[in-house]
Amino acid sequence: MALSCKKTGLLSLSRTTREEPDYKKLVNDRIDTLYKNKLKLSDVVKEISDLPLLPGALDFITQLKLSYRIILVSDAFYQMVLPFLKNLGNLELKCHHFKCNEDGFISGAEYSRLHGKIDVVNELRRNGGASKILAVGDAFNDLEMIINADKGFLFRPSAETAKVANNIKIVHTYKEILDEVNRA
Repeated sequence: MALSCKKTGLLSLSRTTREEPDYKKLVNDRIDTLYKNKLKLSDVVKEISDLPLLPGALDFITQLKLSYRIILVSDAFYQMVLPFLKNLGNLELKCHHFKCNEDGFISGAEYSRLHGKIDVVNELRRNGGASKILAVGDAFNDLEMIINADKGFLFRPSAETAKVANNIKIVHTYKEILDEVNRA
């Protein structure tokens, strides 16, 4: 929703999990801001539907799909991710859902995981759903998942996230990730 800040002038919508480690606080603050400014879920979806994929993202996904099962694990919300999903070839998706009131305003969030993205890694290992896990993320909410994957990367993280990344490999291009994966 960072673009919302540019279009609406609402600075409180510019913070993301790249800067704010408390995800539920961030979501609740955004929901409050949207409601106070009379912005409905449909307004948000319409606005983000115009956002392009990051340059190179589709080719990156296409290359990985040749040899790997891909699960998009996001702390975004299904209603917001749906427009992008069709552009990426309908990947398997693990994310949250917004609850809305009868007027179409977001009234809350239904979280798909209790402990963050690490829950997906643990589920895959428990159920034998993956022999090796590659995790790529860019924010605080990705760190535990990346650390617990067989191979993990921080992709263009914020300065705040990079400071606490410790031994996580930081990359700036999709090619860096593909090169590492192909070497393994």
